[in-house]
Amino acid sequence: MATAAASPPPPKPEPPTPPDHLPRPRVAISWDPQALCKHAETCELESEAFLTDPALLPTLEGLLLELYEMLRPKPADYEQRRTMIDVFNKIAEDIFGKTNGFPDVEAFGSFTMDLFTAKSDLDLSVNFSNDMDGKFARFDQISVIRKLAKVLRKHQSSGRCYGVLPIVSAKVPVLKVTDKGTGVECDISVENKDGMSRSEIFKLFSSIDERFQILCFLMKFWAKTHNVNCPKDGTMSSMAIISLVAFHLQTRHPPILPAFSGLLKDGTDIASIQKNVVLFEGFGSSNKESVAELFVSLMSKLLAVEGLWEHGLCASNFDGCWISKSWGRGIGSLTVEDFLDRSQNFARAVGKAELRTIRGCLRDTVSKLTDFFKGNIDAPTLKIRIFGALNQEDVLARYPSPKPGKSKRKRDSQHEKQKKKGKHTAQPGRSANGAAPMLPTPTVVFALPGRYAPILPTPTVLVPPPPPVHQVGSTQPIYQFGPLPQQHPFPPSRFAYGSPQAHLHPAPHMIGQPQGSFIHPNPGVQRQQHSPHMLASLLNHRAINGSSHPYGFNGAQQVQYDGNGRLLPYAINPNYRRV
Repeated sequence: MATAAASPPPPKPEPPTPPDHLPRPRVAISWDPQALCKHAETCELESEAFLTDPALLPTLEGLLLELYEMLRPKPADYEQRRTMIDVFNKIAEDIFGKTNGFPDVEAFGSFTMDLFTAKSDLDLSVNFSNDMDGKFARFDQISVIRKLAKVLRKHQSSGRCYGVLPIVSAKVPVLKVTDKGTGVECDISVENKDGMSRSEIFKLFSSIDERFQILCFLMKFWAKTHNVNCPKDGTMSSMAIISLVAFHLQTRHPPILPAFSGLLKDGTDIASIQKNVVLFEGFGSSNKESVAELFVSLMSKLLAVEGLWEHGLCASNFDGCWISKSWGRGIGSLTVEDFLDRSQNFARAVGKAELRTIRGCLRDTVSKLTDFFKGNIDAPTLKIRIFGALNQEDVLARYPSPKPGKSKRKRDSQHEKQKKKGKHTAQPGRSANGAAPMLPTPTVVFALPGRYAPILPTPTVLVPPPPPVHQVGSTQPIYQFGPLPQQHPFPPSRFAYGSPQAHLHPAPHMIGQPQGSFIHPNPGVQRQQHSPHMLASLLNHRAINGSSHPYGFNGAQQVQYDGNGRLLPYAINPNYRRV
């Protein structure tokens, strides 16, 4: 009797879908470059089809613009940083002398691009020539850093600053120091012409359409809120975030911003770029998308292509479109091409694990936006779930001053070693346990009129009491609050909000003086005389002209309204350009 044929084994069940809900092929796909870019565009279009309620877009618009008003710097923030630039110019002159106007300490980064907040770092470059293409030997850079550090340590021992830390092993040697009066951390490098040129180009680029600057503020704050804006921790740099915002506006239909290739066609010198920027004035006026629509579509775009970065997808600001690019090992899991040096990746610090974290943040934000448009949550709840609590203290807390024990910088390890050896002593302005001083911050309450138009609050400043007796390590507050007289919510048309007003005086408290004597409640009050030991007393404040220096900058972009409190259409107001 023949034995029955053995029945085939039952099919094995399919493995469960990975946690990120993205199907994973068993065999790696080798994408054709054109097919990859086309697929990215298709994913992007499909992602924008998720539920949105046009009736709720104005509410989201008001929410985002309210946050922008809260984030953008105030006149005091500009004046503080300008005075600090003068301070470091004086220090550099005392060390190296002055020959043909050099060395010259100039700002770059978020301050030059006008994308900084009250707690942002101030990036400075000590320049010994105006040659943007010249090379400065690394050995000489380190030598300058060490000489500056030696002088700043003396000021640190006098209580004028703290956190002096030269990092000479970094790709770009840098000296970190924090001003005690303002809590602003300065990152000082030498002949950092690459950083200066990119900052200046983005500054010019942002003048084409005001939506770029607003979205940059929002995206940087979103990234800070979700802890994904820290290159030293393997997440996105601010330059990567800004470049992704620019890329999004370059790839809208119709585009809001031009490709960088059009700006750089006559060369990378600032004069040529400035001439070309003028030709693109009003470039995005045919696109009527609001900030709310662009914020939602940017989130959905980044989420839609999350599985394609590993296959070579790259965002190119130079071409203004997706490209396919092969990078070497260690270049980063997220790729955003440097528009000046296309062999470099602005997001090279992002690792695989950190990219998964960024994906999770994007997915969570899109989910909350979907709930809002479906009516499952209201606007205040959405605001808290995406950006956290939105009072002024919490906003400033997203940009904290450096605190030993929290950072991964080398100074923390040095600090721990000193504690173990029993050599740790409290520094002026710090408690005995090494904690950084907590500066008081104003509280802002926004009144929201009809149509959700944000208005500016009455500024609150710090007014110094009579000189207190302050002991090292004391936790007693030494500042008091006092409101300024009510000012018109919008300055005259000649000045954008954030530009220094005529009654503001240079800050006498910079490096070594208590915060609070910076802005006088009474515009007619004259600033106090500097005592001989104050660095600010050595300064001769001067106006510095030149396109590559932020002194002539008019300040943060103001949201435009008509006479009835309604938002003006974007990219058509002739007064917003900063020249």
